[in-house]
Amino acid sequence: MILKVVVIYLSCVLLMSNLYAKTSNCDAIVIDQRLPNVISTDMTLSSSIVYGIDRRVLVTNGATLTIEPGTTLAGCSLYSFLVVANDAKIMAKGTKSNPITFTSQLELHGFSKNETAPGEWGGLVIAGKAYTHYQNNKYEADESIEFGSDTHEHDADNSGVLEYVVIKHTGFEVKKDKELNGLSLAGIGSGTTIKNIAIIGGGDDGLEIWGGTVNIDGLYIYNASDDSLDVDLGYRGEVKNVLIIQKDVASINNHDSSAMEFGNDENLILTDTSNTTLPSVKNLTAYIVGGGIYNKFDAGFKLSNVKIVSQKTKEHEMVYFRGTDSYTTGAKYLLGDVCFSNKKKNLHLKDIFSKTNAKEPKNKYTAYNYFIKKHHEIGNGEFSMQDQCSNGVDENSIWRGGIKSEKN
Repeated sequence: MILKVVVIYLSCVLLMSNLYAKTSNCDAIVIDQRLPNVISTDMTLSSSIVYGIDRRVLVTNGATLTIEPGTTLAGCSLYSFLVVANDAKIMAKGTKSNPITFTSQLELHGFSKNETAPGEWGGLVIAGKAYTHYQNNKYEADESIEFGSDTHEHDADNSGVLEYVVIKHTGFEVKKDKELNGLSLAGIGSGTTIKNIAIIGGGDDGLEIWGGTVNIDGLYIYNASDDSLDVDLGYRGEVKNVLIIQKDVASINNHDSSAMEFGNDENLILTDTSNTTLPSVKNLTAYIVGGGIYNKFDAGFKLSNVKIVSQKTKEHEMVYFRGTDSYTTGAKYLLGDVCFSNKKKNLHLKDIFSKTNAKEPKNKYTAYNYFIKKHHEIGNGEFSMQDQCSNGVDENSIWRGGIKSEKN
């Protein structure tokens, strides 16, 4: 009788295991609980459980997803990503000693290529209601996700908290030029708290921001394959205390795969200085093997205490314009000093600014003409070229998510 019960029990376990395998990409060996694909009521995730993100998981219907410090969530397949809709919230407040980790199932199995490998699952997407250039904005990798507003009434919108959060091994190209990033912030308002975030190994951008007014304090981006920090569609928040390290970028040239890209997405409208993309970037150090600053469409920036160190021996320019619209909008502010350095080549300041554009007209309205010949920048800060820059972020103060591969 006992033997018969044991056989029946084992048969049931095997049946459930097979059913789990057929209906889910999550492996019960490393995943304790698969998240539902729609979270429409408040839910709290416990640090004692490893959660699987299988395909798209959507938090919606006014729900709040609360994640305890020390919790691990893992994407179970390439096309697995977590979305917090513009009517929902995420409360993910980790601690320095007990962070919240978003990673891949591959890493949990020990099958990641290395500690900072990109492209093993999708990433984290948060949508909000703050100002974004167009009406009816839709997230590029999943157009069912709407975000933003063409008015400023929701600029203080609150999508919750991300603090001491590690996001690893992300990035998936849904279709050409429609990618999932490490962290995607779409129309996020200033009521949202984002602080001490480590984005490690991204198959596309590390952090991409479309519109909104959210401020970010403490950001580490390591080994993003495309741009490390990419902002579009009228974003006007502050990003401060940032350390960027490029390792293996997708395109080692003057503009694609840059430390910072300031744009206006597809440039379907023209904006003036009052509504253009105009982020404030303060206390930033970037070690680059690809581009430095790429300014495209009618976007601007406010820079203060920035250091960019390059290892390129050719195509050594670090500041690049897309074309005429980058030039004529203006709104290029130096509110503090910006220092450039090159470890491989002896350069002068004028060599840093490109004399050609990414698009037509190739040889007019260039970064070189704007900054070196015309000196159109606004503010009391200065550009400089030094063998060893002394400014930039205090790198010892940047929380890096506890990874070991931190050599510049």
